[in-house]
Amino acid sequence: MDTPKSDTANLLNYLYNHLSDHWWTVGMRATAHTILSNNNSKNGTILEVGCGNGAYLCELSEKYISDSTIGMDINTQALEHAKNIDHIQGSLLQGNFHHLPFAKNSVALSVGLDAFDQTHANLKIALSEIFRTLIKDGLLLIRVSAHPWLLGQHDQSFGTGRRYTKNEICDGITKAGFQIERFTYANCIMLLPAIITRIAINLRLVTVENQFETPNILNLLLTKILLLEASLLKFDQSTCWSEYIHFGPKA
Repeated sequence: MDTPKSDTANLLNYLYNHLSDHWWTVGMRATAHTILSNNNSKNGTILEVGCGNGAYLCELSEKYISDSTIGMDINTQALEHAKNIDHIQGSLLQGNFHHLPFAKNSVALSVGLDAFDQTHANLKIALSEIFRTLIKDGLLLIRVSAHPWLLGQHDQSFGTGRRYTKNEICDGITKAGFQIERFTYANCIMLLPAIITRIAINLRLVTVENQFETPNILNLLLTKILLLEASLLKFDQSTCWSEYIHFGPKA
């Protein structure tokens, strides 16, 4: 896999171009699908904020029957990549989740994966806007980075502004008016390698880009591991460790 030149800019554009099939992104999308598998709010409008290159939005539009599936992102490059997905059935728009262009009580399911922890994201305002636009008993699925002590160069490169403790993110969600139906972590099996990699990056022993140099056979193996972990979430409410997953209805 070719890697970009190392610099201080974030690597989101590289992520959009090359990493839809990377073991981490495939596994995290599968985890989100598992969390959503038992909910009944997929028949109304589905909104994904911070949709990135549209990989998960495409899966949402194919997997669930809904009135409409909408992907929104503030990043122009992300939306350009999303437009190039052949089978995407949702609509795309550029916008900011601090000011959602939707009417009150108009969305059945909102999804935000690695969006609410980004630099310049105001969790309180964003959650308030999501709450405003959700129908009664509408659902929000949110994933944010965990463990503030892991914050480092990797996060900076991808635009992650902060990592949350469990109490911080749960407090923010409940204060916005949501009831937490399910809380879990994700990516537990790979936690130790992730910690070692982050420490090595922070010590400048390796670069952020080095973690993308995954041979195909290893990428396949790691993908299988995370897919197994995702399937276990059907039975275990608190399996995993390095990313927070919240799934809760509008009160």
